[in-house]
Amino acid sequence: MMSGRFRSIHPFLLLTALVALALLAALAGDSQALAAQKVKVGVYVTDPAQLGSFEYQTDRSAEVYSYYHSITDRFYADGLRPVAASGHILLLSWEPWDRNADPVNQPAYRLRYITAGYHDEEIRRWARDLRDFQYPVLLRPMSEMNGNWTSWSGTVNGNSPADFIPAWRRIHDIFEQEGATNVSWVWAPNRDGSVADAVSTFDLYYPGDRYVDYIGLCGYNWGTLYNYSWWKSSWQSFEQVFADSYDVMTSRTSKPVIITETASPEVGGSKAQWITDAFTALPARFPRVRVITWFNIQKETDWRVQSSASSLLAFRQQMWKLGPADMSGNYASLCPRPAMAPAWGLTAYWANYSDYYARRLSVDFEIRNFGAIDAYNLRMTGSVCTNGVQMVSPVPQWVGTVPAFRKGYFTLVYYVPSGVTSFWATNYAVGENGCGVAFIYPNY
Repeated sequence: MMSGRFRSIHPFLLLTALVALALLAALAGDSQALAAQKVKVGVYVTDPAQLGSFEYQTDRSAEVYSYYHSITDRFYADGLRPVAASGHILLLSWEPWDRNADPVNQPAYRLRYITAGYHDEEIRRWARDLRDFQYPVLLRPMSEMNGNWTSWSGTVNGNSPADFIPAWRRIHDIFEQEGATNVSWVWAPNRDGSVADAVSTFDLYYPGDRYVDYIGLCGYNWGTLYNYSWWKSSWQSFEQVFADSYDVMTSRTSKPVIITETASPEVGGSKAQWITDAFTALPARFPRVRVITWFNIQKETDWRVQSSASSLLAFRQQMWKLGPADMSGNYASLCPRPAMAPAWGLTAYWANYSDYYARRLSVDFEIRNFGAIDAYNLRMTGSVCTNGVQMVSPVPQWVGTVPAFRKGYFTLVYYVPSGVTSFWATNYAVGENGCGVAFIYPNY
């Protein structure tokens, strides 16, 4: 029960009000609510059949399984259905190109040709296939569009950054037309190395909240793998890799965040420590992150968590700290409700002489979000009082956004009958979590 104790600060205040603000029934001690705030784990292995081996070695199930498909492929429904049926959410990277051709120079797959409808038939086939799959799919089309290494990148293959948003929206609209309501949309640029670059990425490539469900970020610690004239890689912490992009994206939109690709090499530092630091940083520095997806293959280097005994042990230790995986297989598990905590020491007062004589008592409330989930569009919608006290404030009353670990404030005015020296009020609120899903407090 959320409660607030109020004291007089006005010289004409003749009664003391003890007010309880009940926004959530015993949430502070609810371990299930706290568990819901933990980051989910995703993994990419090249074959779904390898997923069980990864989970055995890391001693924990991965809630999200990452997979890649080209527009020219047939959807691998038979191989992915058992994965989804076992409670994994599919994160599908969808790539409009010919995987067997030059990855950059593919004129047939220029962005403006997607917008012009040249590939509508293939897109509709994909929309129907994913719709008929029925299980939830996090769809990540045309990721890392702010790079220069794919045919849909904004600065190569005859494209311009201005071509990207119309192409994305056309793909999205076709999926809507085909009824693929089990698909959620992940917009995932490559991480930027500065705030200015991240702002440019958002401004040039973001399709708009109407067309995006999650912000995805791809980023790696490249260690000391490369020493070119045009790029010399250096060891970067998880925070250094993602901080600039995360800060910009979360300031521009309320959408939740998924780390869609990340990993570290063994070259240039301690991979085991990098893993430990990454998971430690998530709840405090990156509270909007819902999923961290490990790129668990050998490609440019051995990115796998099992590249060394120390790396694997560090990853296992973080999995143990996270506790059992949530294998509910639904989007709701990625978007828990915000957690509200008690607030004390607030005030009740007559605002002026007129209110004093009219028995209109103003009560200032403080509502604290003690969890890692931001509360959006929070509004007070009602107040039920004891001892004949009546609320006279108009409702709903806007509180606004209450970020993780922050406080929000609002004031309600009550009519207090003569002779009443204390009363209790139970207040009601509605809001949204980061996915735009509505919640009600108290939840009874």
